[in-house]
This record gives sequence, C-alpha cells and structure tokens, in this order.
Amino acid sequence: MVKSNELENVTVPESTLETLNRTLYNVEQLESELPEFLSNSDPDLLSQLPLLQRAQSLFTLAKLTSTLFQLKLKCRGINPIDHPFKTELDRLSLCQRKLERLPNLTEEQWQDMLEKKMYQEQTGQKRKYPSSEEQFEEYDSKEFVEKLPGELLGGAGSSGNSIKDAIIIDLSSDDDDDDDEVITP
Repeated sequence: MVKSNELENVTVPESTLETLNRTLYNVEQLESELPEFLSNSDPDLLSQLPLLQRAQSLFTLAKLTSTLFQLKLKCRGINPIDHPFKTELDRLSLCQRKLERLPNLTEEQWQDMLEKKMYQEQTGQKRKYPSSEEQFEEYDSKEFVEKLPGELLGGAGSSGNSIKDAIIIDLSSDDDDDDDEVITP
C-alpha cells in the first residue's frame, strides 16, 4: 500500500488527470440515469412493446450491462479481450448486426411472419432437401447394409466357410478374465 507522504512527491500527468475527471463525470451521470433506465426494463412494460422495439430494448440493456462489466475489468487491470467474457461481447456484436438487418415491420407483419415460420416447422417444410450430413449418413448406412451379409457369411475372397471367425462375448466382470464364453457355429 502506498503511504500518503509518498504520493506527495509523485506528479501525475495532466492528460491522465483529465481522463480520470472525464471518467468520474461520466460515471456520475450514469449513476443518476441508470435507475430510470432499469425501471423501463420491467418485464410487464416490455411485454407491451412491439417485438422489434422489445428486442432493441433488451439488446440495449445487455449492451449496457456488458459495457459496465467491461469497464470493471479494465479498472481492475484485466484485458477484456483475454477474458472469457469476450465470447459474450462477440455474441452481442452478432445480435447487433442481426437487429440492424431486420426490416421495420408492423406488429401484424411480424405476427404473420412468425405464424408462417411456425407452420413450416410443424409441417416439416423448413428444408426442402436433406442436408449434406443426412445424405452422407444415408449413403453410409446403405453401404453398410449391402456389405454386411458378404462380410458375415464369408463373401468374395473367403475360404468357403459359412462364418469367418468365432464371435467372442465377454460376460465376466473386470475381476474374472478366465470366464470368456466362445460361441462357434
């Protein structure tokens, strides 16, 4: 801890003092306006707003909270970019871009759009064609089913045996290694 008589001999640059005074002024201003803003984030009040305005209000509240937390980290000497909180900032940036791209629709237009989306999801019309992952899974399962009888019954290249190898089923617990049951044809 620094003693008061040691601080008397230290000179603080004028630019640092100006920055600190400006920050103090902004914090005092925020302190006076924050209760009013938080009262406007009441869930009952927000539920009465149109969807786009509600989304923008909630985004603004999230942005304010994130900015305050980011300021707290900086005041403690922690770089917010190196903090796990960075993912939250990235998520907010993504939300901001999405909100900016949304058209300015009326409440009825939003409801129509939501109803169409829900109808498409219920009837399975969301995607007309299967995704590439589903195609690969379908192909792999078909290939597996086609090859399965040949592998089990000693298809091409087999020495004529009806089954290639014995199937070993271990019914013992980890303690008993000598009770392996071998099933042969």
